[in-house]
Amino acid sequence: EVKNVNFTYEDQPEPVLHNINFTIEEGDKVAILGRIGSGKTSLLRLICGLHPPDTGVVLIDNADIRQIRPRDVRANIGTVLQNPVLFSGTIRDNLLMGKPDATDEELLYAAKASGADSFIGLLPGGFDFPLSERGQELSAGMRQTIAIARALISKPNILLMDEPTASMDNATEAQLVDRLQKATEDKTAIFVTHRGAMLKMANKVILMEKGRIMMAGPRDDVLAKLQGAANDQG
Repeated sequence: EVKNVNFTYEDQPEPVLHNINFTIEEGDKVAILGRIGSGKTSLLRLICGLHPPDTGVVLIDNADIRQIRPRDVRANIGTVLQNPVLFSGTIRDNLLMGKPDATDEELLYAAKASGADSFIGLLPGGFDFPLSERGQELSAGMRQTIAIARALISKPNILLMDEPTASMDNATEAQLVDRLQKATEDKTAIFVTHRGAMLKMANKVILMEKGRIMMAGPRDDVLAKLQGAANDQG
């Protein structure tokens, strides 16, 4: 639950989030939509505890996220931010950052659930393929897929993703959405997207504009209202 949240970055004079309120039930799949600069990414960063709100609270199971041990937050929330960073070391090393004590079985699960298995098996050494800083040997879409696998490896109860398919072609994105639907069947997922295929996963939509929630509710209701507004303007 997000209650009465306002947030301002230190170097900015104006708040980027204004009076944000909503509740997400366990198992919901929520798409956050909005134009560039509408506050979508900032909201996601507050939900995963990267920034504290100026006012208001972010609650997980009725507990203020600021009162939960960071280790427990990381164990229960898998996060895929925009432009994910990979580190020098093997693909295995990068995946284990999501769960250092993961078994080979868990590595394979994360690779399959994200679709990373489709290219890891083709690389020399597979999981032991070495990456330089930022993983420049891989395409942007591959790097995103590795980041998704890293977030899934601990089977978190909550998965947060910021434009997880932005660097993928339509076919790869469609395959990922199918896999994510299976991987998050009994989980909660919150994701920022501007791509139609990701909306297939959502049962709820939050529409943001200029740091405020303009509309929120069941996916089909919100999309129908948006379509109606577009038709009225047309």
